[in-house]
Amino acid sequence: MEIATAQGITATKHGIILEKTERTFEELGVLNPAIYQDGNTIHMFYRVAKRGNFSTIGYCRFEGPKTLVERRTEPIFVPEYIYEIHGVEDPRIVKIDDTFFMTYVTYDGINACGALATSKDLISFKKRA
Repeated sequence: MEIATAQGITATKHGIILEKTERTFEELGVLNPAIYQDGNTIHMFYRVAKRGNFSTIGYCRFEGPKTLVERRTEPIFVPEYIYEIHGVEDPRIVKIDDTFFMTYVTYDGINACGALATSKDLISFKKRA
């Protein structure tokens, strides 16, 4: 389905392109992704929820808008610090020069805070306090 916007841009609505799996870390759902597109390659970082509503961030890669070619079997981001104990979620990503900057939300069960991580390769990220 094609959708025209007020700015005159036409977008194609593809519907659901990624669903939860039986993996423990994805058992409640996958949602709220961040996308980085490099040519025809689409990198997707998505919030995943497991029982107890604990969140981590998963990763998959598409060629074109709907051909899934890679999906990690473990989360790419997991809670490491006390302020992340209940979850890391809602990623957003941008590339500036040769560095990827990912912002995400940390949750300790009471407080939600913004956080930042950086990467040169979209594989290994360094969390910045």
